[in-house]
Amino acid sequence: MARRGKVEVTGPALRVEAVDPVGAGDSFDAGFIHQYVRGADLATCLAHGNLAGACSTTKPGGTEAFRDRAHFQKFFSMHAPCP
Repeated sequence: MARRGKVEVTGPALRVEAVDPVGAGDSFDAGFIHQYVRGADLATCLAHGNLAGACSTTKPGGTEAFRDRAHFQKFFSMHAPCP
């Protein structure tokens, strides 16, 4: 759930085969902020935060899922909501 003023949006959790939760919160923040600074709406910010947080859990350590560019690109393309 995210809220800006009186606007509140919710987004579904992603089902993933989690390996390690370390870094999931920081990754959520990074995904959310990545869209926020680009002027995206709240729902898009939340969706990208959820994607980044979920992706982070698929490899051990806080950043390993993002070191493998092909891995995270495939993850995002498989789980990203349709435009």
